[in-house]
Amino acid sequence: MPLPSLSALPLWRADRLADPARDAAAIRPTSFAALDAELPGGGWPAAGLTELLLAAPGSGELRLLAPMLAAARGITLWVAPPLQPYVPALAALGVSAERLVVAQPERDADAAWAAEQALRSGALAAVLWWQGVAPVAAPVLRRLHLASVEGRTPLFALRSMSVRTQSSPALLRLALEWQAPGRLVVDMFKRRGPPLARPLQLDLPVPLLHLRARRVATPAKDRRAVVRPASERVAA
Repeated sequence: MPLPSLSALPLWRADRLADPARDAAAIRPTSFAALDAELPGGGWPAAGLTELLLAAPGSGELRLLAPMLAAARGITLWVAPPLQPYVPALAALGVSAERLVVAQPERDADAAWAAEQALRSGALAAVLWWQGVAPVAAPVLRRLHLASVEGRTPLFALRSMSVRTQSSPALLRLALEWQAPGRLVVDMFKRRGPPLARPLQLDLPVPLLHLRARRVATPAKDRRAVVRPASERVAA
């Protein structure tokens, strides 16, 4: 019996983006055409670990994810966010507080455990997990990735830019750099495909509430928060 040619086999070649027809996991458009064009399958992976690396919390990561979160059906879990979610600003971006649950475990290890159990349940639309100050061991990342795949729930890990050179089981790794006003530079340094030729520049959505709040209550140099109460910081 003759063997089939390589061209007839369902192979993915590393010099090409993963074929959307063969990569059913990537099915959630980002709503940013330039980003979708560079993502395998044309959107965020609907299962598995995706890493967003930040110089500091509040670097545009929530505005980047807002279209996907707004379109998601079901509950989204935020684990250990370092900034208090500002509900009016999220609502202006289409993200409903009624479909948002926030967990604030006391220890970093408990936060990773909570994210893993939530992912394995398969009952959520997405999980966002902010890494704490303690280093995360490779086995923890692998467990989270496998839990995301088994539960068919996307996991977005918000991590420090300092871990960029560390290995990771993530399907997708992006480094985010904020450039005011409302512009985000995205360096996609790991994906199922060839290296990105150059970082992407995306114009992020700016809710009208944000524009009003800056004139009234936010210092001009503050790029991270929609408003800043006297005693706490809030996430955009």
